Parts: sequence; C-alpha cells; structure tokens
Amino acid sequence: MLQEDKIPKIFISYAWGSSDLVLELAQRLVSHGVDVVLDKWDLKEGQDKYAFMERCVNDPEIMKVLIICDKAYAQKANERTGGVGDETVIISSEIYGNMKQEKFIPIIAERDEEGQPYVPTYIKTRIYIDLSDQETYEVEYEKLLRNIYEKPQFIKPKLGKRPEWIDDAKTDFFPVKDLVRQIRGCNTDAKRRSCISRFQVAYIDVLKSYYEKGSNPERKYQLFLDTKIIRDLFLDFAEAVSEVDPDYAEILADSFEMMYNNLSCVKTFEPKAGSASEDDLDVFKSLIWELFICIVAFMRHIKDYSAINKILTHTYFLETNIFGGAVRQNNYTAFRHHSRVVEECYKPNTDMKTKFTLMGDTICNQREKLPIYTSEAIAEADLFLYQVCNAYELAEDENSWREPYWFPTCYVYVKSAPIEWKKMKSRQYCQKMMVLFGVSSLEELKCVVGKCVYDSRMKYSGSWDAAPAILSYIRIDEIGTLN
Repeated sequence: MLQEDKIPKIFISYAWGSSDLVLELAQRLVSHGVDVVLDKWDLKEGQDKYAFMERCVNDPEIMKVLIICDKAYAQKANERTGGVGDETVIISSEIYGNMKQEKFIPIIAERDEEGQPYVPTYIKTRIYIDLSDQETYEVEYEKLLRNIYEKPQFIKPKLGKRPEWIDDAKTDFFPVKDLVRQIRGCNTDAKRRSCISRFQVAYIDVLKSYYEKGSNPERKYQLFLDTKIIRDLFLDFAEAVSEVDPDYAEILADSFEMMYNNLSCVKTFEPKAGSASEDDLDVFKSLIWELFICIVAFMRHIKDYSAINKILTHTYFLETNIFGGAVRQNNYTAFRHHSRVVEECYKPNTDMKTKFTLMGDTICNQREKLPIYTSEAIAEADLFLYQVCNAYELAEDENSWREPYWFPTCYVYVKSAPIEWKKMKSRQYCQKMMVLFGVSSLEELKCVVGKCVYDSRMKYSGSWDAAPAILSYIRIDEIGTLN
C-alpha cells in the first residue's frame, strides 16, 4: 500500500518513434503528482543508455515501469533490435525472475488493421491499459493513475462472518429467501402480489419450528436468540417490498396483523390443544415487538414519514384469546411486549441480573444488521414509538383497561436524541413532521406535539431518569420559528 505522503515514481519504456505520444502522457502524469523518469529528461549526453535502462528497471524506488506498446515497439522487442531490444532483455528477465509482476504495465498505444493490440510476445498475456482509443482514453487513463497510486476503483470488501443460517438445522430458509428475490424481480403487479402473499404464509410456517411447549426460561431465551436469522429475512422482505410497491406500509401492516393473529394462538401449533401457557408463545410476541421496532428504524432511515404514519395509525384487528376466536380492533401499541419469562424468570438467575432490561440489551447489542439496523437505530426507534404515541388518535380495544401506550424498553441505550424533534424549529422541516402526524398546518402540529409531554413514570425501577418526551427537546413556542 502506497503511503499517503509518498510520491510515486515510474519509468517509461518506449520506441523512439512514439516520443510525441509518450511526452504528452509523461507530462500529464507529472501534473497529477507522479515522478516520471524519462530518457528525454533524465539521460544526459555521454551517459550509457543501456546502463540507464538497466538502472531504471531495477531501481527499487521506481514503483512501476510503463511499457508503451505500439507497432514499432512490438516489432523491435520481438526481434531484440535497437534500444527496445536491450530493454526487452532486461525487462523480460525481471518479469520471469523474482521481480514483482505488477511492477510492469503494458500501455496499448496502437492496434493493427484487425483491431488487435500491438504487444510484445513476452508480455502478451498480461493485463494492460488501453490508451489507443480516444473514446475510452479518459477511463483508461484513470485506471492507470489509480494503479500507480494503488487506489483501485473496485476494492474487495472486508471478509464477513460465516452466515448464521449455515449451521441452523432447525429449518430450510431457502423458500423464504427465494420469495424475497422473486419480489424484487417481479415484472407484473399480479406476480408481485402473489409472491408477497406467499411470503407471508411461508414466513409463518418457518416460525412454527420455533415453538417449544414447556421449555425452561433459559431455553426460551435461547429460542429468541435463534430467531435472528428469520428476523433478518423479514427485514429483507420489508426492504424489497419498499423498493417495488408504493403501498408497502399497508402491506407491512397487514403482515404484522397476520403474524400476530397466527403466532399468538396456540391452535396454530397444536390444533387440538386443550390447555396452553402464554410463556410458550413468548418467543413470537418478542419477535413481533422487535420486528415492529426495526421496521420503524428502517422507515426513519429512509425518512419515509408517510409510511410511519400509515403503520402507526393503522387499525389492527388482533386476536385477544390464546385459543383464538376473539379478534378485536387495536393499535400498534398492542405489539409492545414485556417478556416476563426472560426478564423475571431467566434474568435474575444470570450474571446479567443487574441490567435494567435483558431483552432491550439483547436487541440493541446482539442483533445488529448493518448498515441500517444499528444498536443506536434500534434504540432510537423504540424511543420514537413512545414519544409519538400520544399525538395520535389510536383505535382501542373496547375492553381494554388502559390507555394506549408504548413503554420504550431500549431508552437506556439511546445515545442521542431522535433527530426529528430539534429540527422542528425549521418551518420547512415541519412540513415533514406534518406528514408524520397527519396534520396540515403548523398550529395543528403544535397541538398534537403538545400532547407528547414528559412522564416521570416512564422509567425502570432504580433508574434516575425517565424516558424523554418530544417536549424534552423542543418547546412548543420554538416550533416553526426558523426558515
């Protein structure tokens, strides 16, 4: 790797008849910071031309040797005549010896009547830079310059980790992954809708394999950890649908409703079940809760506030009985889940017992999916869902004993405030927030944001600070005061 402050030094080998082309190339390289050694500049009267060539080819300070290949050079090199013949003897011996192969770069300057490049036989198989065509000259020159500076346009990515699903013997993920690929490649609306519908069904079928009745708390926590693979597939599905369907928020809302109704009913797993425990379904409710947070993180990442509004104000018709048959209207806060089995049964018996939340720590610090679903993005999205809740008129289960609310499990992992709230000082930015809250004027925006006040009860036992509200970052009278 070339050091940032080091000036690259090169030598140009050519046939004297090509001096005009070579001089122009050499001058341009010098203008781009390359120290060019050229006989016209560096070989003085009385000096030995052969010794000069040999010294340049073998000089360790010379990083690259450019071999200008035209008809004259190729002919002299193949016949070993003239100065080119001398250089050919020197260069070919180095190429076939122990010299670094990448030091010698053929530069095509001319082609024959059939369009074939003139290249000496001894370097015919080497990758070259083609400066023989004016239409592609600039592209090829950039390649040459990048080669000299060791700054290639295409860099091999950092080696990733072994895919988690490789070692998972629980189920076959290929059909689900293949449907995501099909959704991206669909060329008709009908086919896309069919693939989306098939994915929703196939996804639930895959999740069924994570059902274990009567497992101990440690095993239930492990089951949740194991769901990261299938969680990531749903996030891939969400991203794919967002790319091909403008109504993707409605599709995702329907997917959450479908998942919740199937996975919160024991009859999905045991059709003839006569008894059931909510703890046996904990892994699914925890996953749905995490997925909902991640989807909002994705929508915030792409700044699609219209989609966020749709998924948060959607009326969800959700199952309320573990045995099924009791669907009622509800809102997004129904997806908020407190894992009693993990937080109260498992965590106290581990070395993680001092954490405010094991589930929050897990989804923030053990389940990142870069580059979008970072620890901070997940924590912020969870806090965001709490902060906007009071601003909406949410549909409620008529038998509910409480007001809709979203406790932000991960608020203790938020490092900085969600960017939206402080920026509401800008009238222009307020237009985006009007879309988020479904209002059409600055006064209406102030009215709904005014409901998002600090609540000292929204905190963990033993925590000094409660979760901040929107009005923890901006005052109502500051909204829309700047351009």
